[in-house]
This record gives sequence, C-alpha cells and structure tokens, in this order.
Amino acid sequence: MIHVTNLNKSFASVRALFDINLHIERGEMVALIGSSGSGKSTLMRHICGLTAADKNSGQILVNGNCIQENGRVSRDIREMRTHIGVIFQQFNLVGRLSVARNVCLGALSRTPFLKGLLGRFAPEDQELAFRALDRVGIADKAWQRTSTLSGGQQQRAAIARALVQKAEVLLADEPIASLDPESARIVMSTLKALNRSDGITVVVTLHQVNYAIEYCPRTIALKKGCIVYDGPTRNLTRDMLNELYGAESEDLFDKKEEEMPPLLQGAAA
Repeated sequence: MIHVTNLNKSFASVRALFDINLHIERGEMVALIGSSGSGKSTLMRHICGLTAADKNSGQILVNGNCIQENGRVSRDIREMRTHIGVIFQQFNLVGRLSVARNVCLGALSRTPFLKGLLGRFAPEDQELAFRALDRVGIADKAWQRTSTLSGGQQQRAAIARALVQKAEVLLADEPIASLDPESARIVMSTLKALNRSDGITVVVTLHQVNYAIEYCPRTIALKKGCIVYDGPTRNLTRDMLNELYGAESEDLFDKKEEEMPPLLQGAAA
C-alpha cells in the first residue's frame, strides 16, 4: 500500500530525513515512533504529498499512485489525496459547524462545488456520515456544535470524516498527543477496530511507546531522520527505547512491573 524509496529531506543545513526506505502492506497497522525532531511527522507529510523531498530524491507510492518522485509532488496529488485520510493532532475541524456537517466534509471531493459550498451533500453521503459517527461512538453528538466536544470526541469526529472520505489509508499524526489517557485509548481502539474490520491501512505516529506496543503489531522507529528499527513491536527492547527516548523513557520504565504492559515487562527483564 505504501512504498517509500531512498527518501531524503533537508531544511537548509538541517537533515530531517536520510535515505528512508520502507514498505507497508495493505491492511497493516504500523506505529512510527521517535522523540521530538526524529522526523516522524515530516515523513508523514511526505507520504500524503504535503511536503516535497529533496531534488532527485526517491519515490513515494501509495496504492500504486506516485505521490512524488525526485523531489516533485504529482500534479494529480489532490485526486490522490481523496483516498488518503489524514488525522492531525489539532483535529482540523470547523468549530462553529455541527459535528455531522464536519463529518460530511469528507465527501467534498465527490460533491459539486456549489453544493459543497452550501453544505448540501447527497443523501447517501449524509447517511454515510451518520453511520460513521455511530461507528466511532458519538452519533448522539451529531447536531452538537463541534467546538463543544472534548478533545477525544473531536478526534473521533475526524476519524469519522475520514470514513466518509472512503479513505483506504489513514495517516494519523500524533492523534493522541493532547488527550487524556482514557480518551487516548478510545481513539487508538477506534483506529484498531477500523483496521481490523475494514482492512484500512493505518500508520500512526506516537510519542508514547506503550500505545505502540498495545495497539500496533509493527513499529518503525526513527532517530535523527534515520530508521533505526523496523519490525514486530513485540521485539522492541528496553535498550533500544532508552536510545530513542533518553531521559523521556524513565517514566515508562520506573512503573511497578505489575503495572507495565506485558511486552514491556519482558523487555525490561
């Protein structure tokens, strides 16, 4: 589903990504982990075509479509993005609109311009929006002003919008970074359920390693713009996590062993 080959990106003299090669199969749920500045969010922006790589640098394919090649984003990127759902930490919802109207915006790409401008979506898309809200557990909030929702509820609305978009790939960039633990688990459980039931390919960037271990079978770890690990999440070791996170990993490993997720207990042993 996603193929990244020989990708490099620099901002002035700062190297953000270096010789990135990764391949994600259809239906996988993959975590991108790394400390701040590791390049995980930059990589996500390249995959959806929001950022162009360095000149003469690599290729990115999503579902067989060339998103960018040799530092040039495809001219057809808008059409290609209709099949790629992107979920941001900031939700990117219109606060003054109802939840249902925000979710219906996922159908804009197949809605005539004037009707989209007026918010007149096709009946089948409106029905799809309500089904999507029901699937993420906030159907009762459909006509509520979006700005009144909690952070976790807004993130689930963003996921519902991606469902209305009929995305085949979900790229979630730090979707739980600003959420409390309970809301974070609900959002991650929702992503996992969609991955399992619909076969949607999910790639999620995470700063919290324990969520990667709990929800994502495969993890790609980045450090200073390079991939330092790509494999089964269960094989992550404590030494590797300490190398990635430094002092930030202390809180994770200072917990009592019985409170740690089982895979982390094994890594700490």
